[in-house]
Formats: sequence, C-alpha cells, structure tokens
Amino acid sequence: MHGLSALVVIGLLSSTAESLPSDAQLEAAGARIGEIRIEAREIFDLDNPKENNWLFRTADHLHVRTRDSTIRAQLLFRSGDRYSRRLLDESARNMRQNSNFMREPEIHPVRYHDGLVDIVVITHDVWTLEPQLGFGRSGGTNSSSVDIVDDNVLGYGKYLLIGHSENVDRSSTFATWADPNVWGSHWQDSLHLQNNTDGKGWNVGGLHPFFSLETLYAGGGSTGNSQSVVTRYSLGNRYDAYGFDYRVTDVFFGQALLIDELWTERILYGFRHDESVFKAAPDQIPLAPLPDDRDLAYPYVRMQWVRNSYDTTHNLDQIAFTEDLHLGLDASFGLGYAAPAFGADRKSLIADTEIGYNWLIGPRNYVSFYTRLYSRMEYGRFDDAIASGNASYFLTTSEHSKLLVHLSGDAGHNLDGDHYLEIGGDTGLRGYPLRYQNGDDRAQMTVEERLYTDWFPFRLVHVGGAAFYDTGRTWGNTLVPTPQLGWLRDVGVGLRLGNARSAFGSIIHIDLATPLDADRSISKLQFLVSTQQSF
Repeated sequence: MHGLSALVVIGLLSSTAESLPSDAQLEAAGARIGEIRIEAREIFDLDNPKENNWLFRTADHLHVRTRDSTIRAQLLFRSGDRYSRRLLDESARNMRQNSNFMREPEIHPVRYHDGLVDIVVITHDVWTLEPQLGFGRSGGTNSSSVDIVDDNVLGYGKYLLIGHSENVDRSSTFATWADPNVWGSHWQDSLHLQNNTDGKGWNVGGLHPFFSLETLYAGGGSTGNSQSVVTRYSLGNRYDAYGFDYRVTDVFFGQALLIDELWTERILYGFRHDESVFKAAPDQIPLAPLPDDRDLAYPYVRMQWVRNSYDTTHNLDQIAFTEDLHLGLDASFGLGYAAPAFGADRKSLIADTEIGYNWLIGPRNYVSFYTRLYSRMEYGRFDDAIASGNASYFLTTSEHSKLLVHLSGDAGHNLDGDHYLEIGGDTGLRGYPLRYQNGDDRAQMTVEERLYTDWFPFRLVHVGGAAFYDTGRTWGNTLVPTPQLGWLRDVGVGLRLGNARSAFGSIIHIDLATPLDADRSISKLQFLVSTQQSF
C-alpha cells in the first residue's frame, strides 16, 4: 500500500476509535455493515528505509497485486449484512489458513453512522509467480524438482503448477489447477494430471465446502485414477515392488443441524467407490505376497461436532506470523455399508471416527490431542482396523523459545497388505534411512527445543533453530520380512528459515542428525533438507 493511502487508513482508524461502540453494542443495536474498503499492500513497504531499495522496488513493480474482487471473495460478510465480530475474525482466520498469496490480514470496523458499520480489510501480498528448483534430502536419499507455479494467477487467487520431479520412487511430470472461489463464489474446482515413469494419474473435483462455521449446506464430488509402482523396503533397503492401480470416486451432501455461539453440528450423506488392484510390476518378480485386491462401494453418513472457540498466537509452528489455535473439541463419526448391490466385491460395515481436542494451559502453553479409529467389519471379524493417535505439548521456556514434546502411536489389527506402518528418516526418525522399519504397530516420540530469533536477514526470511531427540520403533509382521530392532534413537540440531515474502514453502528445514543405535551400515551423520509448512 502506498504511503498516502496508508496514512488515510491509519487516520481513519485513530479518528473514529473513540466514537466506535463496542462489538457487543454494535451487535445488540442490530448494526449492519456499510462500506467495505480493501487495502491490498504490496510485498515490500517502500515507506520503510530498510525495504526501499532497487531490488524490492523492482519486485513490487513486477508483482501483480491481488485484486479487490479476489479479497472480497474470501470474506464471510457483505455490505448490508448484520454486523458480527465472529464473522470478521473467521474471515481473517480463513485467509491466514487458506490463502497462501497473502499474509497477516487485518479486518477492523472504522466508522459507525446511520446504523451502518464501515469496515477496512488490509492484506499483505507475497510473491506468487516462481520458477522453482527444489532439492531435498531425508533418510539418506535425495529428491529434486523443477517447476513453475503461481498461487495467485493474474491477481485472481487461482493456483497453477506445471513441473517435473524426481525422488526415490519415480520421475514425474505434472500439472495442477485449483480455483478456491469460482466466479467469486465459494465454489471450488480442481484438476490434476500426472505422467510418471511408473504410470499415469488424474483427478478432478468440484466442491462447495462448509467455508464457515455458520455455513448451512455443503456438497461436491471428486473422481480420479492413479497407476504406480510401489517399492517395499526392509531396513532401509529396497526389497521388491508391485504395481498398484487405484480408482476412487466420492460425492456428498452436507447440512448444518446446529449453529450457536458454542457449537456447530453437521451431518453429511455420501457415496464412495474405492477400488485397489495389485499386480506384478513390469519386469519384476515380487518376493513377498501381493496385497489382496479391494473393491469397496458404499453409501455413508457422517456426523461432525466443532467447538466454536479459537485463539491466536505467534512463534509456535511458524516464525513471526500470526497462527490460529482451535480450542476444544473437533470430532466426527462416519458409518458406511459396502455390498455387491452397490458394486462392491464384499459385504462390509465401515466405521471411521476422528477426535481432536486442544487446550490452552495458561496464557502461553498449549496441548493438542488427536486420534482416529478405522475398521471394516467383514465375516464377523474386524479387518484393516487401526487406531492412531498423537499428542503435542508446547511449553514456553523463554520469550524466544518453546519446548515441544510430541508422542504418536498406531496399533493395527488384520491390516490390509498395503497398509503396513513404517518409521525412518521420512517419518521423523531423522537419524536413520527412510522406511527403515515396518510392522503392524508403531510408536514414536520427539523432544525438540525450538528457538525463534528476531533475525530477519535481507528482510526476506525469519531465522530459527532447533535441537531435537527422536525415538521410535515398530512391532509385528508384514508381508515383507523385516527384523525388529527395538527402540531406535537419534539426536540432532537444525536451522529453520521462515519464508516471509513468498507463497511457497513456509519453513525451510536444514537438519543434521546422528543415530544412537545404528550398526555400521548406517551413516553416523544424516543430512536432511526439506521445505515444510511448519517448524
């Protein structure tokens, strides 16, 4: 935003703050929303001498600013609606969580007159058009990519990605399109096409989601097919491979049953066709048995309960940015019935439950808990049953640091042959090769001291660091014979670079880890580089 317009908004805020009634008074008076002013600020603030240089001026000049219509499409209120502080806060929260092309939105009432409340919406653009060269390393293996991506095509908030990547499993050429606000509405569409060295894949979908806690109806569907070669590992080494053909179609309709100040309760009705076919990979002979084919076609119903309680914080999973914390319960329970009459290859009762609960302990500490229970009941027994859970505790240890203790575990029973559980460098056991251990059950713990600094080099990245200890193990047997080595441990340190000016990749991770229980076949120093959405 240019200096003059910034001064106008600041002056308007300061001159009317004393005369504005409180949110509760505005809502009690039945005030309605009047003018909605959009202020889309540029990537760099040229009024700040630290950012007023030729490079940043050029970036602002070349950047296509987010259009007012794009920002308005993100809002949950329109001129003429009843004033609601909750909808203002939820609009800002949705933009932080769902719109990578802008950062740190601010939504304020600025003037009250004739029963109308004028609103200003301030957003901060980031750079969204990028040719990218990517490199990552974890578990002793490298991955790379080259692509061009735009998270805000021509300022309209559309997403386009075209690229090529290579990793331990395959080389892939791909294209993705996503529109989160079709024609300025809350409808969404998406298309993904992929051509791999081991097969092809595509997916297309359209959706009108529950875009707000106060949304009454939702619906949509998606369908797709992917063909690939799945490589199985034992002790981090390639064991064998098989071909996998996966087809899935899902359509649903949902409605809100209850919306009040404390709770949102919803019900969803849908139909899902989920087919998995396994076969020998070209020119390869499987050493272990192939998983059994599955063809599940079933109607389902799902209930959801969400506590309407949120808070904001800084320096938790990001560096220097506002983060949203959901507090209280977020739970759902789904039940489906597959049968040959619907196109399935069996009769099966399918149950799926998810429960999450988050607490704020005092003003600065945070606990989160999540569990999922899934199973099919077939022929009087439980098949592919798995109970998964994790818990995180964030303890603030100083103004610039937090201690994280993260526990996770999975317990499987009669798992399908392709649903084994793995641990290794790619699942958080950073001192070991990827896919090092597998089994029917898994447990893992991480203790990490996180450092969040005020260092902002070149006004481009926020710098943080971490020291960590990981431990984990698996139990049980899978189709691939793997010796169970008990508890594995590692320690390490890492550098974190928080991406402040771009839409792509929130945190760059650079880690060094050493295993404490490794034999001579494992390197004593593991180097990991990755781009992730959190610390």
